[in-house]
Amino acid sequence: MSQKFEKLLSPGAIGTMKLRNRIVMPPMVRNLASPDGIITRQLIDHYIARARGGVGLAIVEATFIDPAGKISYQQLGIHDDKCVPSLSDLAGAVKEWGSKIAIQLCHAGRQTTTSITGGLPVVAPSAIPCPVTGGLPRELTTEEVGEVVESFAQAARRAKQAGFDAVEIHAAHGYILNQFLSPNTNRRTDKYGGDINGRMTIVLEIVRRTRELVGNNYPIMVRLNAVDLVDGGLELSESSLVAQKLETVGVDALDISLGTYENRLNPRVTSTQSSLYEPKGHEVGYAEQIKKVVSLPVITVGAITPEMGEEILQQGKADFIAMGRGLLADPEIPNKLAKGEPESIRRCIRCQEMCRRTPLPIRCSINAECGFESYKLTPAFKPKKVLIVGGGAAGMEAARVSALRGHDVTLYEKNRELGGHLIEATVPDFKEDLKNYKDWLIRQIKGLGVNIKLGKPVTRQLVDTTKPDAVIIATGSSVYRPDIPGLDKPIVVTAIDILLGKAEPGNETVVAGGGVVGCETALYLALKGKKVTVVEMLSAVACDVPTISGTLAAKLIDNGVTIRTNLKIIAFTDQGVTGIDRDQNLVTVAGDGVALAMGLIPQAGLYEELRGKVRELYLIGDSVQPRRVGEATRDGYRVGSII
Repeated sequence: MSQKFEKLLSPGAIGTMKLRNRIVMPPMVRNLASPDGIITRQLIDHYIARARGGVGLAIVEATFIDPAGKISYQQLGIHDDKCVPSLSDLAGAVKEWGSKIAIQLCHAGRQTTTSITGGLPVVAPSAIPCPVTGGLPRELTTEEVGEVVESFAQAARRAKQAGFDAVEIHAAHGYILNQFLSPNTNRRTDKYGGDINGRMTIVLEIVRRTRELVGNNYPIMVRLNAVDLVDGGLELSESSLVAQKLETVGVDALDISLGTYENRLNPRVTSTQSSLYEPKGHEVGYAEQIKKVVSLPVITVGAITPEMGEEILQQGKADFIAMGRGLLADPEIPNKLAKGEPESIRRCIRCQEMCRRTPLPIRCSINAECGFESYKLTPAFKPKKVLIVGGGAAGMEAARVSALRGHDVTLYEKNRELGGHLIEATVPDFKEDLKNYKDWLIRQIKGLGVNIKLGKPVTRQLVDTTKPDAVIIATGSSVYRPDIPGLDKPIVVTAIDILLGKAEPGNETVVAGGGVVGCETALYLALKGKKVTVVEMLSAVACDVPTISGTLAAKLIDNGVTIRTNLKIIAFTDQGVTGIDRDQNLVTVAGDGVALAMGLIPQAGLYEELRGKVRELYLIGDSVQPRRVGEATRDGYRVGSII
C-alpha cells in the first residue's frame, strides 16, 4: 500500500457493508440501459471496468422507481420485478471483482417531460413550473405521496433481491425528494408540507418503510443536498436538521452534494459538476458541516483528486471520497494508487464535453473506451512499422495505442516540443487539467518505447526512405487568416502566438473571434490586467463548447472583459477593428493590439501527397477538421486500434 494515500486506501464500513478502500464511484446517469430500463451488456462492462480498477464502492446511477419519474430515455429502471434478473447480473459481475455495489433510487418529479415518461403525467409536491423543462407539473395528492413512498421501498426490496450491497435514496439535485425538502418547490398544506419537519416527512417515511422491507442489517444511504443554490431553496441550517433526523431513523451513511439542474441556468453557480474554470473540491466544505452534526459516515464529492482526497480524510472532513468523472477518465485510479503510481493516472480535464450530454450515452473526451468497455484492445496479429506525423493529441494517442498493441512506432513532430495545439492551450493557469493530460500522453508514449523525432518535418522522400507499413497523418491545423483588409498590419497577431509568448499583446487588446480559443485568450489577458474586448459575429460566445459556454462567458464578464456579439469584422486598422452590427451600422472597436482567433484550418497536404503511394494511410485529428480534444483522442484511439 502506498503510504502517500494511506487513509484513502484504508478499509471502511457503511453499516454492515465492509469496503476495501474509501474511494466511491458516485451515481452518474450513463444512458446505456435499454429504452425500457433494462440492463445491457454495455452497462455491465462499464461498471466491471471500475470494479476491476479497484474502486471500493460503485453506486449505480439514478434508477427510476416509477416510469412517471424517469429522467432520460435510456435510464436504468428498478420499477418492476422484471428488472431484477438483469440487475442481478450487474450486481454479481461487479462483486466478482471485489467491489461493493449500491444502487441509487430516484424519481424525477417535475424535472422531466411527458415525452420521457411515455405520456404519463409529470408530478411534483406542488404545481410549480420547472425552470429546467418549462413544464407545469400536477400536484400529488396525499394518497399519491404514500404511493411514491411505497414505490421507493419496493425498489429497495428489489435491489436487495438482486444482490446489491446497499441502496441510496436520491434526495438531491432537484428531483422529487429534493422538491419536497425545498421550500421553493413545496407549498403543500398537508403533513408533507409546511416547515422543514413537515417537508422531510416523505423521506423519513421512505427510510422507515424501506427498513421494514430490507431488514435491520441492510445499508441504506441518502444522497442529500446541503444547499440548493437557488432562491428560496434548501439551506444548510435545514439540511443539517434533515441529516440529524435521518440518523435517528436508521440511515447508515449520507452522500452530501449540492445544487439542482436549475443551477445550469445561472452560469455563476457551481453545483453538481465544476468546469475547468472553477476550483476543485467546491462541495467539501458543505460535507464537513453536515459531518459535524451527525455521527454517520459522510461521502463527499466535487472534482476531488486523490491527493485532495487523502488530505480531506486525514483532516476528518469526510469519511469517503467520491470520484465520478475521474473514474470515467481512468477506471484504474485505485489500483494505480495502490501500486504507488499516481503519475500514471489519466486525470479528468473537467471539459464537460462528453460526460454531460444527456440524453446521449456517456462518453469521456480523453478515454475513448468509456462507454465502449466491451471492446478490448488486442495485440497486433502482425507487428508493423508505423510512422506517425504530428505530435498533438491525436498523434500521441495513436502512438500510444499502436505501441500498446505491439507495433514499432516512430512519431515525427516538426516542432521541438510535443503537444501540438495542447501547448498553447495549456498556458493559462486555469488549464492545468488539460496540461496534465498533455504531460500524461508524453509520459505514456515515452514509457512505451515510441521512437520520438522532434524538430524534423516529414516529406514524401522521408516516407519513401523509411518504408513504413502504415502512415498516420496527424499534422493538425493552422490559424485561419481571413481575407479581411488590414490583416497584415503589425497590430494584428494571432492568439496562439500571444499564448506561446511569440507576440506581445496590447494593453487594450481586441480579440477577433469569440470561440473557445478567443475567449480563453481573452480571459488569460484579463487575468494579467489587460483591458480586453471580444468581438464575435454570432449572437453568443464560446458556441463551440456549449456545455461550458455560459460559465466561460460569465468568467469573462466578471473579469472585466467586454463582449461584442453580432458584430462582423470588415477591416483591421491601426486603432483596432471595424465591423458591421446586426442593424448594418458601422462600428469601431478601439485597441492597441488585435488577437486573431477566427478559427483553424486543417493541414492535410502531406496526406494528399501520399495518397495512393502508401499501402496503409490514415488521416486523423485536426488534419481532418479542427475540433476539440475529445474528437482528436477518439480519432487516435480508433486508428491505433485497427492497424
